[in-house]
Amino acid sequence: MTGMQDQLSHTMLPVQHMALTVQSFSPPPSFTPTPAIFPPDDINETYTHASYSKESIPELVNNDQGSWMFSLNVPIPDEMVYPTLMSLEYTIKYGTTNGQGTSKIQTSILLTKTSNSSSDIDSTRVLDGITTNTPNTSIYRAGVGFPPQMLNGVPTVCLLSVPAVKDNCHTSQWNHYVDRQQLLPHVRIIEASRLYLQLHVADSPSPIMLRSLVAEVSATWIEDLQGKVLRDKIQAAQMRKAIAESRRAEDEQARLQAERKSAEAKLARYKAEEEEKSAKKKSEYDQLADEQADRHRIAERQAAALAETHSVAKKVVDAAAQQLNIRQG
Repeated sequence: MTGMQDQLSHTMLPVQHMALTVQSFSPPPSFTPTPAIFPPDDINETYTHASYSKESIPELVNNDQGSWMFSLNVPIPDEMVYPTLMSLEYTIKYGTTNGQGTSKIQTSILLTKTSNSSSDIDSTRVLDGITTNTPNTSIYRAGVGFPPQMLNGVPTVCLLSVPAVKDNCHTSQWNHYVDRQQLLPHVRIIEASRLYLQLHVADSPSPIMLRSLVAEVSATWIEDLQGKVLRDKIQAAQMRKAIAESRRAEDEQARLQAERKSAEAKLARYKAEEEEKSAKKKSEYDQLADEQADRHRIAERQAAALAETHSVAKKVVDAAAQQLNIRQG
């Protein structure tokens, strides 16, 4: 019994310890999630929209072109700083009458960067509407397939691609393929870009086949507030730098103008001094000439007086000689 009791005591000790441990355990505190506030006060959303509707599509009437492309440009807000695409919704409704076979359809949402070169902007832009020109019916350059990484040489991101197959009816009644999607890409645009919805269709057209298309796209954008603050700081720093450079340029211009005026004043003083010296010399020359003229006039008067004296003396001598001759005779 002693051995059995020792064994029981050894086996019960851990059980008692575990019981104490369980008794000392406290449940976690309850957590109540904070409810979201709708509509939010601090988020300013901007909405853009694009649409197209044709029944039937004029470019495809009496046209046996089986492969064609539709493109719709979705506006990106220009007034926003780093606009962020929060959500995009689109609806495609493609209808046919008097069709045959099947239509292979692929809908894509593409985001492409605008070319940096101003001369290449028009060449890289995909025009809205229907394209039936065979080399341009697919930007994939290989018919309906995987989305591209490049669009006319410009990097492109495919946000969504939906392939589908539509059965066509031989009747004159319209039958439609409808594609409605919503995506939440949360993509921030940091460079000039374009957003497109594109539809690529490969039909098996009959001579009397008619085709219709309705496309609606709406996008929701918000502004990058941190990017806006950073942009404002950068613009303010650039403005301060421009003002400082303008002031330095004005100060430099004022300094150069002051130096130019000082040099002009010095030149004017030098010219005045030279003119004064020249006038002084001329005055001295004129005075000397006047003195010489005075001396010349005095000499002339003295010579005239002396000649007069000589003439008088001669007359006196002549008269005296005449009287002497009279007396002697």
